[in-house]
Amino acid sequence: MARPYRICVVSLGCPKNLVDTEVMCGALASAGFQLTADRDDADLLLINTCSFIKDARSEAADEILQALRWKRHGRGHRKVAVAGCLPQRAPTETAEAYPDVDLFLSLDDVPRAAALVRGLSDAAGATRNVPSGGLPTYLYDHTAPRLTLTPPSYAYVKIAEGCDHRCAYCSIPAIRGRQRSRPLASVLEECRQLLGQGARELDLIAQDTSRYGLDRDDGAGLAELVREIDTLPGDFWVRVLYTHPRYVTEPLIDALAASPHVVPYLDIPLQHISDPVLKAMRRGLGGRDTRTLMERLRERWPGVAVRTTFLVGFPGETEADFEQLLQYVTEYRFDRLGVFAYSPEAGTPAAEITEGCVPPAVAAARRDAIMARQQDLATEANRALIGRTLRVIADREEHPGRYLGRSAADAPDIDNVVHFRGPRGGVDGHFARVRIDKASAYDLSGTAV
Repeated sequence: MARPYRICVVSLGCPKNLVDTEVMCGALASAGFQLTADRDDADLLLINTCSFIKDARSEAADEILQALRWKRHGRGHRKVAVAGCLPQRAPTETAEAYPDVDLFLSLDDVPRAAALVRGLSDAAGATRNVPSGGLPTYLYDHTAPRLTLTPPSYAYVKIAEGCDHRCAYCSIPAIRGRQRSRPLASVLEECRQLLGQGARELDLIAQDTSRYGLDRDDGAGLAELVREIDTLPGDFWVRVLYTHPRYVTEPLIDALAASPHVVPYLDIPLQHISDPVLKAMRRGLGGRDTRTLMERLRERWPGVAVRTTFLVGFPGETEADFEQLLQYVTEYRFDRLGVFAYSPEAGTPAAEITEGCVPPAVAAARRDAIMARQQDLATEANRALIGRTLRVIADREEHPGRYLGRSAADAPDIDNVVHFRGPRGGVDGHFARVRIDKASAYDLSGTAV
């Protein structure tokens, strides 16, 4: 029998990009290609890239250069393909920068990845397929083959693609296109499929999940979607990520709080609290309204764990603006928090600002100051959990009888983790009740009871 064509896939960037990778892997596997985690055993190395910020592009460049070195050592038969946001955002520049890359896939090429790879494996049909550079329109649904690459305990459900916001610093609309929400029935069917495969947590994602359905005519929004997911049988968690404060309304908060499956957790990137900075960022919500919203959130959803992100060093941010943000972080005591230092992105309005620019070193120092304050707050909050028993989802067994899991307050990969002891082979992928014995800023340790 002929040796099957083998593909090693590398996925970079956020969970939204990971879902694209999973759909491509499903298409490739369905077409008869063999997926392998061993590069030395592969004929093709496929890299799905992120291009959101400079650090993401640097990571993509490193992976591509490593792949091209791998190709040169393969004595002629190895191929390299680059997919995702990097060739989508700058197709001509990317193709010129990496002339030895054999194939490029835009975001609209996700559903035909298998056909393009088939052509690559057949010399007569080979094409580099440099993208045209137009805005993408593809949106997967529940009928698309998909090979989940997360631990069996959880799966991401991308409910919409693209973004209609025009934040001054963000390049996502120019890469991913306009918002396009999936039909509610399609999302519901995919949730049913993933639960049937054993997932115990469904993480709803999009560029802005809170605007889900607003681009459609059927009237179904995020609240209605959650109510429909609640009709599915079984013991499982639903987690909502990537909301926008402008569209987190009191009715939506009430719907999430009333759901028996939605965990008390909300990811709501605020970016700043100073009025001048928020206005310059084009966030559509001022500091006073942001404070009111966050107060209402905790009032209407008692016990909710709030995750946010902030952007410091935006052009025009003064020391007073920063001190106001630092004070707000101290007062509100966010359960989970991340901070980014601003860097200009070509093609965005903020990149054209020439006055009031904050030196990178100052922006980095402001980021570090907020993270240091948050670390103290997180340590204090976690130590208060010692002696309590939490419900934890076990993502994997690290060693026999030792597990890595998360509480309801923790999203995969970005939040705290819970290390705990339990019966060998008896907890992985399921829920456990864990008594917390030790705590640090970002880790908890305990024992299943």
